[in-house]
Amino acid sequence: MTSVDYCSKVIKVVAELMEVREEDILGKSRVQEVVDARWMVIVLMKEKGYSTKQIAPLMCHPIRTVNHALSCFSDRAKYSFNNLGNTLATARQLLL
Repeated sequence: MTSVDYCSKVIKVVAELMEVREEDILGKSRVQEVVDARWMVIVLMKEKGYSTKQIAPLMCHPIRTVNHALSCFSDRAKYSFNNLGNTLATARQLLL
């Protein structure tokens, strides 16, 4: 599976779980639910072994955004009110 195919699969799974549009995940929206979904996709891609330089163009965002997402996601998941950590675990299971 190519990186583009895997990224598309991750975006589809996360969009369905988080109930946001796939286009919004790749867009510039700053709505909390969309940002959470976008960051979750970045984390899942990183866990799969992709580098930030590979993830950035796939997500249509600069490397700096990818690095910020990776450094802040764990705290965001820990303190979220919408069970972001549980959603991440579910996404991991679906991507196996």
